[in-house]
Amino acid sequence: MADISTISTTIAAALASALCPDGTAQAAATGRPLVIRRGNLTQADLGDAARTLQQGCDFITIADSAESWVRVDEPLGRPWRMDTTQPATAHMAISGDTATVTVDAGATPGGTVGLRVTGLPGVAGDACSLHVATAGDTAATIAAVIAAALPGAVASGADITLPAMTTVQAINAGTLAARCVARRQQQVFIITAWAATPAARDALGCAIADALALTDWLTDENGSTFRIEARATTNDDTAMNRGVFSRPARFLVTYDTDLTRVVPAMLAGGTGIGPDVVRGDVLVGTPAS
Repeated sequence: MADISTISTTIAAALASALCPDGTAQAAATGRPLVIRRGNLTQADLGDAARTLQQGCDFITIADSAESWVRVDEPLGRPWRMDTTQPATAHMAISGDTATVTVDAGATPGGTVGLRVTGLPGVAGDACSLHVATAGDTAATIAAVIAAALPGAVASGADITLPAMTTVQAINAGTLAARCVARRQQQVFIITAWAATPAARDALGCAIADALALTDWLTDENGSTFRIEARATTNDDTAMNRGVFSRPARFLVTYDTDLTRVVPAMLAGGTGIGPDVVRGDVLVGTPAS
C-alpha cells in the first residue's frame, strides 16, 4: 500500500532520474554534485561531511507535512477488485485412482490445487478438497491436507490414493491479488532545494519544477499509484548569513491506503469466484445450506 515513506522514496527516485540523467555517480544537470534524501538537512550537511553545501554540493530534501493531512471521502463502499494474476507453481495430476501433487523445480509453492470427487463413502454428490499453496508447503504437505478432508483417501508422500469406484477431477488454478481501498487521503509534501548561493538555489529549484511539471501520477514500489499536484513555491533566505539558500516547493499528494489479499482464481470446478461457482459443489466438512 502507499505510505508517506514509499511516496517520499518514489518522488526521490523520479527526481534522481530526471536530474541525474548520466547516473547518480555523476554530477547533476546543474553541473554540481547533488544529494537527494528524505527528511531535512543535518548538521553534517552544513560542514562536517565529505560533501557539504559549502563545498558546492546541492541538496534536495523531501518531507511530509502532518498539518496538511485530510481524509478524502468517496462513496465507493470499499469494493475489492482483481489486481494481478500469479501463475500456479503447484499442480495436481490424476492417474487411475491416484492423484499426485508436484511443485515446479526451484519455485516457491503457489496456486490453488485440489480434488473434486464423486462417489466417496458417506458423501452425497460431489466432494471438493482445496488447498492454496504457500511458501512453507511441499508436495507432501499439500497432499496430506487435501487427503485429510476426503473420507477414505490416503496420502503417501506426494501421492493421494482414493477409494475404488470414485470419479476424480483435478483442480488446478493460479491465484489473484485482490485490492481494496481502505482509505483515501491528501497530504502536502515539501520538496526543498538547498544550495550555497542564490544562483545555485534558483537553478536547482527550476530543475525540480521542470522535472515534475508534466508529472501528474507516480507509482510506488508496492504498485500503488498516487496523484501529485504542484502548489506554492517560495524562496527562503533566512539562513543567508550562514551561506544557506533554500526554495521549498509544496506538492499536494492524493493517495490510497489499500489492502491486498490473495484469492484463488477458480473454486471447485466453477468458472470464477462468488456467484459463478457451480451450484451443487460441496465442500467437505461444510454444512449444506
